[in-house]
Amino acid sequence: MKALEYQQKYIIELETQANKYLHDQFRTSSVIIFKAPTGSGKTYMISQSLMRLVKSNAGKASYAFMWISVNSLHEQSRLSLVKYLDEERLLDCIGIEDIQNSTIGENQIVFINWESLIKENNIFRTENERNWNLTSVVENTKDDGKQIILIIDESHRTAKAEKAQDIIKEISPILTIEMTATPTSIAGHTIDIPLGEVIAECMIKKEIHINDAAGKITQNDELLDLALRKRKELQNEYARMGKDINPLLLIQVPNKKSGENLNPEEYMIGLLAERGVSVKTGNLAIWLSDTKENKDLIELNDSPVEVLVFKEAIALGWDCPRAAILFLQREWNKERYEFNIQTLGRIMRMPEQTHYEDKTGLNYGYVYSASDNFTIVQELASDYATNIFLHRDEDVYKPVYLMSEFIRRKREQTRLSGEFKKCLFEALQDIQYKKEINLKVSSIKKLIGINGVSKELDSDQQIAFADSKLIEKNEKEVCDSYTKFCVSMCYPYSQARSSVIIKSSIRAMFKDVLAIDNEDKIAIIIMHPSNNAFFTDLIDKAKDKYKNIPPRETEVIPKSDWEIPDVIGLFKDTAIIPNSEKSIMKLPGTNSLYVKKDKKGKLILSTPEQKFIEELEKTDDDVLWWFKNSHGESKYFGIAYKKRDGQYYNSYPDFIVRTKKETYIVEIKDDRDFKLENALKLQAGKDYIKRIYPEGGVRFWMLSPQDYFNFFKSLKEQNIEGFHSSYERNLTKLNLSQKLVLESKQDRNESESERLDFLSDFELTLQELDQ
Repeated sequence: MKALEYQQKYIIELETQANKYLHDQFRTSSVIIFKAPTGSGKTYMISQSLMRLVKSNAGKASYAFMWISVNSLHEQSRLSLVKYLDEERLLDCIGIEDIQNSTIGENQIVFINWESLIKENNIFRTENERNWNLTSVVENTKDDGKQIILIIDESHRTAKAEKAQDIIKEISPILTIEMTATPTSIAGHTIDIPLGEVIAECMIKKEIHINDAAGKITQNDELLDLALRKRKELQNEYARMGKDINPLLLIQVPNKKSGENLNPEEYMIGLLAERGVSVKTGNLAIWLSDTKENKDLIELNDSPVEVLVFKEAIALGWDCPRAAILFLQREWNKERYEFNIQTLGRIMRMPEQTHYEDKTGLNYGYVYSASDNFTIVQELASDYATNIFLHRDEDVYKPVYLMSEFIRRKREQTRLSGEFKKCLFEALQDIQYKKEINLKVSSIKKLIGINGVSKELDSDQQIAFADSKLIEKNEKEVCDSYTKFCVSMCYPYSQARSSVIIKSSIRAMFKDVLAIDNEDKIAIIIMHPSNNAFFTDLIDKAKDKYKNIPPRETEVIPKSDWEIPDVIGLFKDTAIIPNSEKSIMKLPGTNSLYVKKDKKGKLILSTPEQKFIEELEKTDDDVLWWFKNSHGESKYFGIAYKKRDGQYYNSYPDFIVRTKKETYIVEIKDDRDFKLENALKLQAGKDYIKRIYPEGGVRFWMLSPQDYFNFFKSLKEQNIEGFHSSYERNLTKLNLSQKLVLESKQDRNESESERLDFLSDFELTLQELDQ
């Protein structure tokens, strides 16, 4: 393979800069950031630079190389380099299983994926009888006189993460080359290949056209027809020039949203089947995490596959130059569409590395999607991702049954109940609804942008359109938006059950009051711009009525055989908890706990909770495992406690800790968090142990960081009976303060007898703590 002009220039520049760093006696480690646009051939350029580097240093220095990539991209890179280096064979490309004598040989490149290094329980990261792991391989290689050069592919995705930085420090390379099209920071010498040079050499397409000629359509589904027609037009142009190239249409579908009855991929596959495109006919391929059809040899220019349906599986590293069109079937972020540069890169390559006459349309990539607000970003936001699931570690877990208490209210306060229907009817009667509701609407339209162009394909940008047009939303889109509307109207009540109650109450209202019993018609009426504000206001008024219904007596539901859940779902916007090997819940394939992040991207764990986990992980084998409890659902462990209003509420202790002999229930607080509610929970926890486990075997504590040293010291010395929580004592003493009691009495207008009962309760608790 012969390097193009721009490739040859940057191959030489990379080799020159690498040599400069390698022979600088005052440097022990250096970084080169190789910024190359998607489709420019950066893997090829790296391979040639390394080969030149080896040649220029023959007999002067000895190098070994480590190439780290995300997912399975390392194997794809290895195969590419084998092909690129085949002529001279100066470099030997191997996998970690091919490492001999725990040493990387001279001029060997070992290809590794990040995941295998980050997982603490991976054999290549732990000590073993063969003395075959990362640490020993690095030490042996350096002891053998070889310097290690590290290449990090797609470095923007992982290289700056804390664990990745730890691994880089462990390798301690003399030189690191970071390969990326979208660097997140500049922390070294940058070699930046301008997009214009790559386009000028005909490696990638000139522009991306968005909703090209969409002015001809009137309905949402016709946008798919437009994309299919464009694919056929391009195929005809190739055929006219005598080229056997079958352009590929990529269709990216979203993940299923809550309340949707049909998976987006099923819906799309159905639409394609109506248009003669299916797996059975051989012109449709599917590439999903759990389903792969007709994807073998799909990269060949003459493949019979015309359409590929995918989610995000091919967004990185996949190379299919015949891909020319991207259709995005998704309604995200209030119809603001974000195109990831990596995803767009799949349709930017030229199949023959040449540009044709512009009138053929073959020099452009095409995107079709139903919106007028497009943004191109470096990385897609994590909101678009699926749920992930934590699983109980069955290798460690032995059933531990506890009595858990869950509060059920006869009139729910945390979620809407059937009584909401009556409130909705009453709210409707308060309004002149016959004048407010437009029942004559039959469709909903939305604005889409027409004839947008992106020329700066490797940078963040907002797409400008030449024109816009109203098109009619299809039935599924309207129904899905109606479902999302019902979910959005649940606040402040939990969504899962409350959205169903809102939907069924609306259906009953339409049937009984407006004589309309067609769900699709109801969705159109409610979601139509002329009506939506009215129904938003109506539901808010109904919720106001609902919250003013006097609360009824609550009921404590005991569950005597509660145990750690076998699976817990989390949103993908999560973060790993470092050093969490003793967590009983883990993400499959890892040895760690993952937890949710809040809207600001911070862990939902408090700082005291994180410190408690750190201390738990330092314990010896006496602590078998720990469970980070959550809240709000009966699957989590709860203890009932009574507030001063006489009603029961759920307390969800933060941790369940299992030792060889006992089970500990632990609530974590900040050192100065002395709210009255905490005192009530403490009293309930102590009472729970007396009621349920008078014979022992289960203990309850409320701890703050000031207790950690003594708690874990007592645990280590197996003298937990002698431990007393300073936080519990301070909390109880403070809540016995006459001033706080009187303020509390004044705020709640409690009687003197109630105040004395309150004091008496806490005097008993203090006596227990003194014992």
